[in-house]
Amino acid sequence: MSSKILKGQILYGINNIYTVSVDSKLYECRIKGKVFKQADGLYNPLTTGDIVDIEPDSISSKHASILSLHERKNVFTRWNKKRMSTQLIAANIDILFAITTPDEPPFRPRFIDRLLLSEEENFEKIIILNKSDLSIPAGVKERIDDYNRIGIKVITASCVTLEGIEEIKKLLEGKVCVFAGQSGVGKSTLLNIIFGNEIQKTGEISYKYSRGRHVTNYSILMQYKENGGIIDTPGIREIFIHKTEPEKLAFMFTEFREFIKQCEFTGCSHIEEIKCGVKDAVEKGLIHEDRYRSYYRLYQEMTELSEEIYGCPYA
Repeated sequence: MSSKILKGQILYGINNIYTVSVDSKLYECRIKGKVFKQADGLYNPLTTGDIVDIEPDSISSKHASILSLHERKNVFTRWNKKRMSTQLIAANIDILFAITTPDEPPFRPRFIDRLLLSEEENFEKIIILNKSDLSIPAGVKERIDDYNRIGIKVITASCVTLEGIEEIKKLLEGKVCVFAGQSGVGKSTLLNIIFGNEIQKTGEISYKYSRGRHVTNYSILMQYKENGGIIDTPGIREIFIHKTEPEKLAFMFTEFREFIKQCEFTGCSHIEEIKCGVKDAVEKGLIHEDRYRSYYRLYQEMTELSEEIYGCPYA
C-alpha cells in the first residue's frame, strides 16, 4: 500500500540529501528516480526554498522520497565556474538582502552589483550596509547615495547600536528573504540579533546547521515568526552571473534602460560605438562610473573571457 503524498519545503540540501519540512515535521529525502527535467544545465537539481511533493518511507518515519518539484516563483543563482553550470542558491523568495560593510571587509560596489544583478524582477533587492557604527568613508557614502538614487533601497544597520534592526524585522514579516554577502560582513551576528531568544526555539531543527560547515557550504531556510523565513547563504568570495546574451546584459542594469533608447545603433554594446546613449549618460554623470565599470567587466567576461569562465567561446 502506497504512502500518502505530502507537500513540503526544502530547508537545505547536502550531497543530494534534502531536509524537507512538512507542517514543521522534518524528513530526510532523496530524489526518487531520474533527475527532474527542470534540472537540465544546472549544478544542483533542487535548492533551499523549493516546494516539493514527497512520499514518506513505509518503514522509517524520518525518511521520504522526493517525487516532483512545484513550479518556482523565481530563483536566485550564481555561475559555478568550477563546474561550468548555473548553481541554484535559493528559490521562491520575496526579498534579496545584499549585505555589505563600509569596512572590515572593504566595501566592494562592483561585487554588490553582481550580487543584485538578475533577470528576475519579481523579488525585491535591498542593500544592508552593516557595521554602520564604523566610520563611513565619503566614497562609500557616494555609492550608497547612488544606489538610493537609482531605486535600490539601502538600510544602514549595526549590531552594536541596533540601528536599522527594527526596519529589517518589519520587512521580514511574512516574507521569504535571502541574506547574501561576502564572508565577514556580519550575517551571523545580524541573524542572532534579529532572532534574539527565538533562535533557541529553532535551534534543534535548523539553526545549528548554520554554524561551522554551513558558513562555507550550503544555504539554509530558517523560519521567522509565523509565516516568514530567512535563507542564510554561504559567504561568497567571488561571484559570476550566469551566461547572458551580451546585448541583454545592459538591460539588467535598470538605470541604463532609458539611455539605451538613445543609442544610434541597434544592438549597441555600449563599449566601442560612437553616439551611444549609455556612454553619454556616464559622461554626464547620469550613470555612475562604477556601475558602468561593473557592466564593462561583465561584458568582457561574456565576450573576451567567455571560454575561460563559461567553457565556451563567445558566439
